[in-house]
Amino acid sequence: MSRGDGFAIVVSANAKRGGRRVAAQIARALPGANVRLTKSAGEVDAWLKGLRPNLHAVLAAGGDGTAVALVNALRRVFGAAGFPRIGVLPLGTGNAWAHVTGAPKLHRCLEGLAAPSDPLPFRRFGLLECEGVLTHFAGCGWDAQILDDYRTQVAQSKGPSKILSKSVYGYVAACLFRTAPKAVLHGRPHVIVENLADEAWTITADRKLLKLNGVGRGTVLWDGPASVAACSTCPELGYGFRAFPFAERFLGMMNVRIYDEDTLAAIGHIPALWRGQHPLNGMHDWFTTQVRMTFSRVVPLQIGGDAIGTRQSVEYRIHDREIELLDWRGVIR
Repeated sequence: MSRGDGFAIVVSANAKRGGRRVAAQIARALPGANVRLTKSAGEVDAWLKGLRPNLHAVLAAGGDGTAVALVNALRRVFGAAGFPRIGVLPLGTGNAWAHVTGAPKLHRCLEGLAAPSDPLPFRRFGLLECEGVLTHFAGCGWDAQILDDYRTQVAQSKGPSKILSKSVYGYVAACLFRTAPKAVLHGRPHVIVENLADEAWTITADRKLLKLNGVGRGTVLWDGPASVAACSTCPELGYGFRAFPFAERFLGMMNVRIYDEDTLAAIGHIPALWRGQHPLNGMHDWFTTQVRMTFSRVVPLQIGGDAIGTRQSVEYRIHDREIELLDWRGVIR
């Protein structure tokens, strides 16, 4: 049996980091794997249709955008049938799924796949749907603006500064020097968060789940200012930023979060926000299966870390599809 047998790995030819060079690196390290370099969604779909059954996992080599693209391709190809188990080889800048499953550098991942443990360890995650896209997180406000500003900063950086810009320090710098001034200038929008499900839960100060009495379809969960209004089934946004520390507590529901503090308070909260401190002034959590958020003005929207544009009203719902994601902490020993 060749190294990598039982794994199928898709690499985007359009990736800023990787592409053909990374596909060749993976193929050399794992000659038994089915490695495919793709340029379009159609090519991914055709490749998935030709995979042999009973694979260990289908892996996306890239960041959150590549992983989200793979999940949605799997939905197009397999429909209501069961998904293959998946995994993420970290190449992107976000890497929320890769980070939360403990993925190391690419070469270490390839070493682990060359001699995998038996059985392979997986973790189950829920998926939410926003504007027809299956994803692990999406939201409006600062999270969308920071991601957009961060990518702009990376694109504009040159030489040694580009390496720093693509690190966690670059992420914080984008927040402080690009997003924060815009937030001060425009202020916080007002948002109404309407529950569209039959029930909703919250989390207490001592981290216990609590069902909300009398909260059903049409109940307003929040009516006030918001700097961030987002939903997730994954606790992190990459770089160890635990933006949704309780997202895995309630499989079958998504974590809805509102952060209502102003810019100066948020800057002072950065360390606490980063490590997912709870309770935290201005942070509000619910667990539900569907919500609608309506804003007082258009705000930026991100889905899976990709900027989508601006919206004034957005709906999120938990999908009945769940995925099994390769847990690198059990692969790399």
